[in-house]
Amino acid sequence: MNKQPMYIKGDYKLIAKYNRFDESVEIGDLNNPSDGWVTYDPTQGASSDELTEICNTLYDRCLLAELGIKGFTPAGEQHLIKS
Repeated sequence: MNKQPMYIKGDYKLIAKYNRFDESVEIGDLNNPSDGWVTYDPTQGASSDELTEICNTLYDRCLLAELGIKGFTPAGEQHLIKS
């Protein structure tokens, strides 16, 4: 089961990962994979209040996984499975 933080609802289809090299959280838009990963900074937010709230949640979930909190998978152990 994939435990990589995702948000899929309405027009938003986002996925997040923790980049250990840069010690940052990156978010990708599954609707526009050609955009690649974008480093998310919660102090800057996103382009709207709704998107900022979504990205903040994804950011928090990535950090919890890196801390080893039960129910969250660290970046080094995440595997995407194509169905």
